[in-house]
Amino acid sequence: MPGITKRKYVGETMRIYKKIKRPLYLVAGILPYEYNGVDLLNLFSQLYPFEWKEIVERQNNYKDKDGFLKKVGKQTRYHPETPEQFFFNMPVVKNILSKGYKDKHKSSYSEDDRDRKYNELKNKRERKIEEKTAKIEDYIKRTQEIEPYYIDALIAAYHQKGITTEGKIEIVSEMGKFICEKTLTFFSKINDSERNAQIRQIAFSHLQKSGHYVKLRKNFKGKQKSYMTETFDFNMTPADLANRLDRDTIQSKKQFGVFVSHSYLDGKVVETMIKILNGIGFSCFVTGIAIRIF
Repeated sequence: MPGITKRKYVGETMRIYKKIKRPLYLVAGILPYEYNGVDLLNLFSQLYPFEWKEIVERQNNYKDKDGFLKKVGKQTRYHPETPEQFFFNMPVVKNILSKGYKDKHKSSYSEDDRDRKYNELKNKRERKIEEKTAKIEDYIKRTQEIEPYYIDALIAAYHQKGITTEGKIEIVSEMGKFICEKTLTFFSKINDSERNAQIRQIAFSHLQKSGHYVKLRKNFKGKQKSYMTETFDFNMTPADLANRLDRDTIQSKKQFGVFVSHSYLDGKVVETMIKILNGIGFSCFVTGIAIRIF
């Protein structure tokens, strides 16, 4: 693995170790008298589901990166462990599962004390989980959980030679209206490689707010070219949309299964209806204030 890439990967790994060290010791305090690694992992994933999800998505993300490198004939770099292997190879986990730690745990174990600590931690974590879940749900309620019919056309257009910053922002604005495997992969790649800071920030924000693993990418070093700092305020009016639909633009490539026109007052009803339509395979074009992103 090249030096810079290796340092970044190892640095991120160490930050994860540090981030979940305290949660793991809190979980260790509510383990039963006799316990093993499965008990620890099950309790951790139950009480810290977002932290466990981050580990799972991170490992899969680097596995996909290695898969892409191999596909294009390059050497793999990361060789990530499975999420479970990563978890059990963490120094803090190894310590909790060591014979010495288990013996110490048994010597001071009290069933009543364990039940009290478990209930306290469980109640505290449930509140935290509910708060974060509510934030994610509030964000994704304005998106559609389906792969739109025109997703491949948007991705191809984004990578087309000569596309402007305005054109790219128009595409990421359209992509951000949907959450599916292809859009999440697209935004992950944009966050990793896009040199325009505004577009990269949009990708990072979308992944973070929708509750998915994402690593904040620092600005590229060296001389800043004008493209890298260029910004564009994309606010498309109905008149702009009508004009773009008449021309060979990104908007003209869009196809929908259902057209939904609604009053602002019917926003919640429409949100529910869209989820139902997404569930049976329809993507929706929605007019109105309630369903909107970016």
